[in-house]
Amino acid sequence: MTNIITEDDDSFYRTTKIDLILIVLVLFLSTFSIIWISVNRIKQSSLPKVASIYQESIKLEEIYLEKDGITSILNGKMKIEVKSGKIRILDSDCPQKVCVKMGWIDNSGQTIVCMPNHVLIEIKSSGSPLIDAISY
Repeated sequence: MTNIITEDDDSFYRTTKIDLILIVLVLFLSTFSIIWISVNRIKQSSLPKVASIYQESIKLEEIYLEKDGITSILNGKMKIEVKSGKIRILDSDCPQKVCVKMGWIDNSGQTIVCMPNHVLIEIKSSGSPLIDAISY
């Protein structure tokens, strides 16, 4: 006679030592990852940040994000606002204003692009970027 385990048998649902080890390992790795990301985010936020503004691969300006203010570029066609370590395009003469709708950016590696005006705003800092890819 063969011993077939069915769902009615209590041993079918028992947690084994291997199951417990895997559960503890996953919880440990998850907790460690969350702590590591949080510490890196705190370190990254303390580094000085600079926003570089390019038009057709030519650097127009560098703006330090520690100083609040509004800057105009392209003979007043675009207004860029810096506030509390963040930057955004406040106003633009482009037709759909997608760049204005992108809102604030504040992390190293983030960008704002205005295709009609061929403008790119990129945040840089002395550390490595927190975000390596963004998908919308």
